[in-house]
Amino acid sequence: MELVLMSIKPGFGDAILDGRKKAELRRIVNGPLTPGDTVVLYLSSPRKAIEGFFKAERVYIGRRGELMRIAKELGGLGLREGDWNYVDEDREGMMIIVSEPRRCIKPLALDQLISMFPWFKPPLSYTRLKPNSDVYWLIFRRCIEPYFRSLWK
Repeated sequence: MELVLMSIKPGFGDAILDGRKKAELRRIVNGPLTPGDTVVLYLSSPRKAIEGFFKAERVYIGRRGELMRIAKELGGLGLREGDWNYVDEDREGMMIIVSEPRRCIKPLALDQLISMFPWFKPPLSYTRLKPNSDVYWLIFRRCIEPYFRSLWK
């Protein structure tokens, strides 16, 4: 399991975190995600904050037509016509099936991240966070860990 930081427009991110959108489509830029990865959502402008996360339940790789066929078979994924622009017909993309979407108890704003790590820039699409990275542990402690602590109270 890896921690993956993904940039997403607020409307799409909210739909995932509210459970209305159960799949995310992406071009493959840094290798495909793996089932079991935790995907942390950075909601882009105007929100500019890490606001939630989900577990990648399954990951399908294929061209647009193949992924559309799979989505139709699975049904109820909350994908709309315009979502398919994120994958190409001539290159493989991925469809990430969302599981257990959760909102951060306290979002982590971009300006907070930059104040601690001046070099930090949100990814254009997604990036894997390394466990030896201070950014990894900040995001884990500020977003993921508090959610699970709240369940133990």
